[in-house]
Amino acid sequence: MAAAAAAAGGAGRGLWARLGDTRLALWFRALLRDYSSSLRDAAGAARRRPLLSAAAVAGLAVTAGLARSVPDGGSLESAAVAAAAALSPIPPGSRSPRAERRVLRLLRLRERGRLRVRSLGLLSVAAAEPDGTDAALYRARCPHLRPRPWERGALLDVGFAGRWWLLAAALRDPDVNEEEFGHLPGPLRRLRPAELRSERNERLHRERLRAVVLSEADIGGEEPLEIRGSV
Repeated sequence: MAAAAAAAGGAGRGLWARLGDTRLALWFRALLRDYSSSLRDAAGAARRRPLLSAAAVAGLAVTAGLARSVPDGGSLESAAVAAAAALSPIPPGSRSPRAERRVLRLLRLRERGRLRVRSLGLLSVAAAEPDGTDAALYRARCPHLRPRPWERGALLDVGFAGRWWLLAAALRDPDVNEEEFGHLPGPLRRLRPAELRSERNERLHRERLRAVVLSEADIGGEEPLEIRGSV
């Protein structure tokens, strides 16, 4: 009689009620209880230590932003092409050899399929492969002859925060030919920023154009005489 009553009660229940008694439904309910208790504990800890919680959330947000902004291989190729377009209007005599060599090397490796970019989470590393992707050489296909990941080509650039830093450093002052100043002494090859646009230099330039007034003592008792500075 009890078994018949239980079967009759189960048959009268709906589909969702019967599914709620399965092992999978019980496991999901236990999982939701665990997550809800963890969220309540985390909210309580955040209320007790608001500064630490805000710093942790800010750190996670910054880390996520940096991970999303990591450049890839396509961005390096685009940056190399854009750098070549920026250098082309500059006359060869005024062009920076350092920037030209780096850009030409990236373009050659790109054309040969030897430019490789690997993402390391928060940054990317670009290196030159010994063989291209389309090469059918035995040394390029055999796993025992391939170079180890740490033995691969020389480091070309490092990508971080959405830009390639070594390429950007090479493109600084692309219209300055450093080799033109190679014959100068060391202290004269590079000027500090304060020496380029300093207020002292401007003041001395203005004072050079100012009229010089000599007193009677300077001219031996004669009338005061004005001498203009040389232009």
